[in-house]
Amino acid sequence: MKRLSGHIIVVAMVATLMAACDSSVMYSENKRIDDDGWKASDKLIFNCEVEDTAGNYLCCLDIRNKIDYPYSNIYFFIKTIYPDGTVAVDTNVEFSLAEPDGRWRGRQNGRYVDGRYPLCAFHFPQRGLYQFVVSHAMRDTILVGMHDVGMTIQKLD
Repeated sequence: MKRLSGHIIVVAMVATLMAACDSSVMYSENKRIDDDGWKASDKLIFNCEVEDTAGNYLCCLDIRNKIDYPYSNIYFFIKTIYPDGTVAVDTNVEFSLAEPDGRWRGRQNGRYVDGRYPLCAFHFPQRGLYQFVVSHAMRDTILVGMHDVGMTIQKLD
């Protein structure tokens, strides 16, 4: 019984956190991937205008892959361009899209799997336009099986 009540508390805390995050989305945008595949040279650009430099945020990538996506993971290159022109680059950012037994981690909806993957906790040090440039870092020059990729930024405080 003690163990069960502990699980209920954990579930309640996670539900509360998720509800709080959903109500505080500062930015959310999805970019559609071409049906012929995502070329390694194709960059997805997310432009986010920031006014609040006091808050803390959670940046997530929203990935919708087809159920016939041939891999269990995906790697990204992510470049962040700050309002003053400063550039930060993250290479080989990996997300595991499937469990070791092959089950998809996201929510399966027909031919697609939707997942939200935390990228980082972030404090925006400057007001202005932030640009996030995302490209895939897989070995395939044309990656098939991706439907769209998005970015969601949620306030944590």
